[in-house]
Amino acid sequence: MKGLDLKKKLPYCFALIAFIFIAYSYTPEVLSGKIVNQSDISSWKGMSNEITSYNSSHPGERALWTNSMFGGMPATSISVIYKGDFTQYIYDLLFTGARPGSYLLISLIGGFLLFLAFGVNIYLAILGAIAITFCSYNMQIIQVGHNSKMVAIAFMPWVLASIVYAYKKRPWLGALFFAFALSFQIKANHPQITYYLAIIIFGFAIWQLCAAIKEKVLSKFIKTSIMLLIAGLIGIATNTNHLWPTYEYAEHTMRGGTELTQDDSQQDNAQSSDITDIQKDKKTRNGLDLTYATLWSYGIIETPNLLIPNFNGGSSVGELSKDSETYKVLSQNGYAADQIIKQMPLYWGPQPFTAGPMYMGAISIFLFILGFFILKGGVKWWVGGVSLLSLFLAWGYHFMPVSEFFFNWAPLYNKFRTVSMILVVLQLLIPILAVLTLNEIICKYPNSEPKEKKRIQKGFYWALGITGGFCLLSILIPSLSSFARDFTSATDNRFIKFLLFIGRIFDFTSTTDNQLPPILASSIVTDRASLLRSDSFRSLIFILLSAVTLLLFFKKKLKSVHAIIIITVLLLIDLWSIDKRYLNNSHFVTAREFNNTFALRTVDKIILQDKDPNYRVLDLSINTFNDAYVSYHHKTIGGYSPVKLQRYQDLIDHNITQEMSAIYKDIRNVQTIEAAQDSLRYYPVTSMLNTKYIVISGDYPPVFNKYALGNAWFVEKVLPAANADEEIALLKEINPADEAIMNREFFSYVMDDKHTELEAFITNRNTDSTATISLVNYSPNELTYQYSSKVPQVALFSEVFYAPGWKAKIIPQGDSSKEFNEKELPILRANYILRGLSLPEGTYNIVFTFAPDSLSKGELISRIASSLLIILLLGSLVVYIIRRNKSINGQ
Repeated sequence: MKGLDLKKKLPYCFALIAFIFIAYSYTPEVLSGKIVNQSDISSWKGMSNEITSYNSSHPGERALWTNSMFGGMPATSISVIYKGDFTQYIYDLLFTGARPGSYLLISLIGGFLLFLAFGVNIYLAILGAIAITFCSYNMQIIQVGHNSKMVAIAFMPWVLASIVYAYKKRPWLGALFFAFALSFQIKANHPQITYYLAIIIFGFAIWQLCAAIKEKVLSKFIKTSIMLLIAGLIGIATNTNHLWPTYEYAEHTMRGGTELTQDDSQQDNAQSSDITDIQKDKKTRNGLDLTYATLWSYGIIETPNLLIPNFNGGSSVGELSKDSETYKVLSQNGYAADQIIKQMPLYWGPQPFTAGPMYMGAISIFLFILGFFILKGGVKWWVGGVSLLSLFLAWGYHFMPVSEFFFNWAPLYNKFRTVSMILVVLQLLIPILAVLTLNEIICKYPNSEPKEKKRIQKGFYWALGITGGFCLLSILIPSLSSFARDFTSATDNRFIKFLLFIGRIFDFTSTTDNQLPPILASSIVTDRASLLRSDSFRSLIFILLSAVTLLLFFKKKLKSVHAIIIITVLLLIDLWSIDKRYLNNSHFVTAREFNNTFALRTVDKIILQDKDPNYRVLDLSINTFNDAYVSYHHKTIGGYSPVKLQRYQDLIDHNITQEMSAIYKDIRNVQTIEAAQDSLRYYPVTSMLNTKYIVISGDYPPVFNKYALGNAWFVEKVLPAANADEEIALLKEINPADEAIMNREFFSYVMDDKHTELEAFITNRNTDSTATISLVNYSPNELTYQYSSKVPQVALFSEVFYAPGWKAKIIPQGDSSKEFNEKELPILRANYILRGLSLPEGTYNIVFTFAPDSLSKGELISRIASSLLIILLLGSLVVYIIRRNKSINGQ
């Protein structure tokens, strides 16, 4: 075809085909319809079932609120159908194919584009894409179900590729690509990964600025930067439809901080461990507490995991072989070895637990170190500087000055937890420097001057000595990795609980005095040391094989293309084999097997016979605040969410947990459900949340809470509170059935015209014993109540207060012209968390509706921004076609 050189395009077609083959060869199970058995996706299905079921049964509508967890919360952080973003169609198209294979494919393509933008050899770009995509952390997060995180990581190289292309080649085209790539990356909806990407970009921009000043092309840098800034703003704006509601909601969650200034909560741990492992999310008035945010800090001593995967034992729970010392000890001493060996505590690092190491690949690390010896220019200082900063921040409380500085001064940094996650930055930067190093050697070494060759060879031996030497030292003296801990971990006590559990099942003595039997403790240490030696030897072999390949290339025994192929194959084998430890065939199940997680228990079937449109369940048979199973079938006061409303978390810490412990004491020794119900006392907070059923076992009927206050009720007294501390304190002193606490800011809505000043109590001067109020219609976004009263009333509702979006109006019953008679009422916050209304006398319908302005306005902005972006894309294609035709006709 005239003007189209197909021969030049073949390598790119080969790369795409290779990526498709690699992605789906790693996950062949998806081709037969299997899915990854992801714990977090299972949790998501539980928390989102009410939302997705409503959307399915109400075409054209969408649930924006759910009562399935924590008494009710916005669907913002769970599942919302957002509209208005036309780039979503392109985004969805990119995910054609089965997941997670499509995730790997997107990452591979992005990595390929990134290295092409840097101008490396096309086949080295393929190597680099593999190095970025198959870092072990990606497989770990796929296995547990952190899909949004994986997608956000997969689009990181796309974003960086567009910026590199803009600065190094074509600013306009790079800026347009940047707008789309950033739009896609943000759509993944993982702000923490986007934040870390911004750190990489900021470091890159500093490098480009320094280079522009040095080369005296500052004006070009400024123009390109302005283009990228405008394009980035448009890309961000396409996501306003979900960014605005998310930001609005975040201010009211644990990320936004608490209004409480005193922590007088007392956790009663009298329950069994199965129901008291309650998420204690510490926080400040402006964000998360530093101690809590740095709980998952990467240990300084476990950093060599980047080079040696089992340097600190791999995952917290893993399987040992039947050749291991522990298996032999278990078998010889009557333990159920075949069962226990599958869940061994392999990790001995400082984190509470981990799915596995952040293994970057022995070959990648070797080439990365080599880059600092042979590369010239600012790239190694950009990569090195940002990499070092990432390590410091990942170390968290082990290197507190840096973390504390960022926590106090870096915008938004105190909103994020799990600081070790920032090591995803290295997943991009280590392969970048490694491939640029290899490109420098492959493309320039053969034609270099003897002096330059000598410099490269010297650096080569230094890098080999550092990486290979460290591996060799770990083989010879493995105890260096554990220092004074001698391959033991503070979390080994979890294994003791597991042994006790297995012991009860198989009737053997497992532990004494909450300690591992000495012989078993010794065998675990032996096996941990063996794991370290084995992986150290493994990494050493891969380093030596890649080093030998380069040496043969130096000596002209290998052509460049053969050297690239050999190193690519070695790198793929290295990463692939480690990845399979964390995502393999055993993690895939059929859709039916996955859905069996939510099979109805006996207790669920009994509860679901209740046709009341809205009541709540408290399940004491699970981790109440860390499990979303119950939310799949019922509306609950528990659930699982790292971004629950802060006021509800306060209620958990100060009230609900204590009441749960007391409930457990009431019913734990009774023999029958009837006796449990007789033993159950009145618990005000649990009852005001309309907790109608209490589950003590999935195999038995629930305990009926006869004290539940229902969907709505009238109160006789309203007590004032000056601040949140007073609200939470007074809640323990009142009976919610007839008293309410309100912050003084709401008092003007409660007082009638006869009140001229605040009083200690505001009492209805007249009462109506015949007054009624009841829920007549329920949906996630709208609740309708009917009430009748001869006097003004203050009504409380067992619904969570959330100011942005909820509106209430009253409509006279039987009035055909309701649009002229309906009246909007201010929603009051009562009893720290509930909704309340000050109602006039009469007979009315009350309608609560949830329709946040942030959603509708955000969708309008997304519509405008995405339309502009699509127009720019189409315009660019038109200009390209016109110029290409002119070029062809002019030949």
